[in-house]
Amino acid sequence: MKILKGLLIGIGVVLIVATIILVVYSVIQVNHLWTLADAAAQNPSDPRWLILLSVVGALIGGFALGCGVGLPRRTYKQRKADEVAAATTAG
Repeated sequence: MKILKGLLIGIGVVLIVATIILVVYSVIQVNHLWTLADAAAQNPSDPRWLILLSVVGALIGGFALGCGVGLPRRTYKQRKADEVAAATTAG
């Protein structure tokens, strides 16, 4: 469980950071798009797919981070083994 918890937290953090970067990049792209559209000089690429990608990344990253934080630190087997060890030493 420790490996899964660490993996989920790592994936969640990476996806959230990547999402923040994509959102900032998308905002810059949209600003450029409006500037170019205003000047009617070129037909720029549509940055809406980056915004959609960042939303999906935020959802998956938030879910993975929440799952990773919500997992217990120790598995049931580890807790049960400690209870058995404590019971045998105590009595």
